[in-house]
Order: sequence, then C-alpha cells, then structure tokens
Amino acid sequence: MSELDRSRVIGTSKSATRTRTFAFTFGIAFTLLYTVYERLNWPLFTWQPAVGKMYFWLHRPLSGEGPPMYWYGWIALAILSALVVGWVATIIPSRWLYRATIFCCALAALWPACLAALRIYIADWATFDADFLNSVWVAAIPAFAATAAVTYFISARFTERMWTSWLLIVPIGGLIVLGNSLLIYFVR
Repeated sequence: MSELDRSRVIGTSKSATRTRTFAFTFGIAFTLLYTVYERLNWPLFTWQPAVGKMYFWLHRPLSGEGPPMYWYGWIALAILSALVVGWVATIIPSRWLYRATIFCCALAALWPACLAALRIYIADWATFDADFLNSVWVAAIPAFAATAAVTYFISARFTERMWTSWLLIVPIGGLIVLGNSLLIYFVR
C-alpha cells in the first residue's frame, strides 16, 4: 500500500469516527434538550396559527389569537442546540467527550435525587423554615459535587466502553420524563 493510499484510509477513518461521534452526540443531546426545553417552556418561537403570526421566544396569546403552538419552537431550539453540542463533540479529544458524557448522565440522575432528598428533609426533619432549600438551583450544589466525584472515580476504559450505550439509555430516560410531564394532557 502506498503512502497516498494509507493517508486516504486514515483520513476516511477519521471522518467516519467524527461522523459517528456527531450522530451519537446529536441523538443524545436532541432528546434531552427537547425534554428540558419543553419542561421549562423555552420555545425558540411561538406560532399563532389562527392569525398566522410568529413571535420570537415565548409569546402568550392575546385576546382573539387562539391557542399558541410552542412545539415547533421547542423542536427548532433543540435541533440548533444539539447541532452545536454535536459539533463541539467532534472537535474535542475523545477521552474528554467520554468523561463529559459520564458527567452529564450522572448529573441527570443525581440532580433530581438531590432535589428529592432536600424535599424529604424539609417535609420530615426540618425544624425551621427551610423553604429556601426547595429550589432546583440549591439542589444543584450537592448534585454537581457528587457528579464530579463519580466522574473522577470512573475509569477511562469504562467510559469508553459505555459511551455508545448511552445512545439508547439516556434518550429513553429523557422520553420517560417527557411522557410523564405530558400525562396531564391525556389523563383526566
């Protein structure tokens, strides 16, 4: 095999790896970001089909405009955000990508767990007015600390082996959260 052929094979391998990395990262990021944007009600734009108007960001309907459609805005914002996350994933070293994936997945599990623990503490054991602890952002502090510890102690080899498995596991978890949040619209 000549040097020219060898460089083409190596170049093709690099581009295939980057494409694979982009696809996996986009798949994970899109599902999770869509769920987050839906839960926080952060559409990129609001479509008012009754009057044929589109508004930037979140727009509450005015009298006579009918119900707004936020879904298109959530989809558009999730696509743009996932494209950025996928692009960043292709330019950083793979071991950083694997660590970042473990960090984000652990954070996604530990943040709600910390919030639930704080709420249990407030309801059952607090002897003072602890409502300030009932905040998503207060729960972030122990969640980030625990996530950093988990990420530090997980081996690089394990993160590399598990990385592609997250493509199935994480979006399914995100869709379960999304489905649970939409239950109020389908169950009366």
